[in-house]
Amino acid sequence: MKKIITWALAFVFALSFALPHGSAAAQSSAMKLVVDGVEVTSYEQPFMSHDQVLIPVEDLFKEAGYKVAKDKSGKVNVTNTYLTVDFNAAASSIEVDGKKADTEFPLTLQNAGNYVSGEFLATLEGFEVEVSEDQKTVTVTTNRVQDVAAFLAKSAAADLKSVSSALTMDMKMESSLEENEAISMLMDIKMDQINEPLSFYTITKASTDFAGEAIEDVSSMYLTKDGYFQQIGDVWVKHDDELTKGLLDLSTQTDLLAQLEELQKKFTKGVNIFEYDDVYVMTQTISNEEFASMMEEVTSLLLGSGLTEPVVSEDVKATPVTEETKVIEEVAVEATEEAVVKETVTDEAVVVEEEATEGEITEEVIGLEGLDFNIEEFYVVSTIDKKTLFPLDTSAVANITMTVDEDTISIKLLLEGTFSNFNAVKEIKVPADVIKKAISMEEYMKQLELEFEKAEALKK
Repeated sequence: MKKIITWALAFVFALSFALPHGSAAAQSSAMKLVVDGVEVTSYEQPFMSHDQVLIPVEDLFKEAGYKVAKDKSGKVNVTNTYLTVDFNAAASSIEVDGKKADTEFPLTLQNAGNYVSGEFLATLEGFEVEVSEDQKTVTVTTNRVQDVAAFLAKSAAADLKSVSSALTMDMKMESSLEENEAISMLMDIKMDQINEPLSFYTITKASTDFAGEAIEDVSSMYLTKDGYFQQIGDVWVKHDDELTKGLLDLSTQTDLLAQLEELQKKFTKGVNIFEYDDVYVMTQTISNEEFASMMEEVTSLLLGSGLTEPVVSEDVKATPVTEETKVIEEVAVEATEEAVVKETVTDEAVVVEEEATEGEITEEVIGLEGLDFNIEEFYVVSTIDKKTLFPLDTSAVANITMTVDEDTISIKLLLEGTFSNFNAVKEIKVPADVIKKAISMEEYMKQLELEFEKAEALKK
């Protein structure tokens, strides 16, 4: 197994001053900034200049739940994917969704010019600005949903009986050990799913580059009342009936579903939900501490579900409850286990595929004992239909570093996905020829052993 950690902190201090055309007398003392009821305290604060309130861009949009990035030239990009604004003081311009705005910028040289006027901010969709009569407080109200937990609960209860999805995952993995080559993998996954009773069919096309060798693979999976079938190469394997029953039972365990809903409510700190005319846009970020805490909670919950053995390390702490976070968790497991584990997460079930072993999910799959990690970047965005609360699309970017002993593995992941065919998938049926020719996982492992022995004999 492999274990992983790095910690990085950066602190930037800037000394700035007013624009030449705005004298000190034209600028009032710093004001208090309140965004959606939360006071923002930082080195940079809003102030009045020439009868306009100027608000620090980065602090404002970070508190508003946007992803904020600054490049080496000082250009600041803020986005929730629905709305993107670029502040470029060097070019004296602001671009909104790629189009140059008709506004003066910058209005000050303080903070390298990265202050936005309240007048311009109020023209952006989802923002309202109000300055108190005594000009000591500026209040910014956004279009964010205030009760995130209630929204997630309502979304989980949406009448989504079946759905089709198409996901693309681009992953790059590098190890610090010289003997370990870099791995690149591009996966296209198409899936049809019915939620009650749970059943699904997936087909996955994977292109892998390992040590300069290109590998192409196409595989399929079925999970229905007839069993859990997986295509490995040219062989169809039927997983153990006990594992299949456990997976199917997950979707009907009301106690587990209730616990998942309660767990979801605990971890909403990094979740922001923006309301627009026809859609909601949900974003999520997560810290190392939050990831650790969530992992601990999820592991404990799965242990209690009866699918796992009760063995968990005390230093394992957590993972988030959203679909996209599970994808990141999956990558961490893939990087640290000899077994290949694939997780498909819906609001009502967690489906775990394990190619190397069968039966119960054990600590080798669930636990990340002794694993240290650092989440350098984690940002997930989902678009949700406002009327039905069905997911329309999702995207994720993650950069994770994991360390165990002297080995450090870095994983970069990009995920794009769309959802369609809502409540139109009526039946998923395992083809008769798949059922007929499928072998057990035990038989498959014996075949692998024989092939290995033959290969070793030929070497001699």
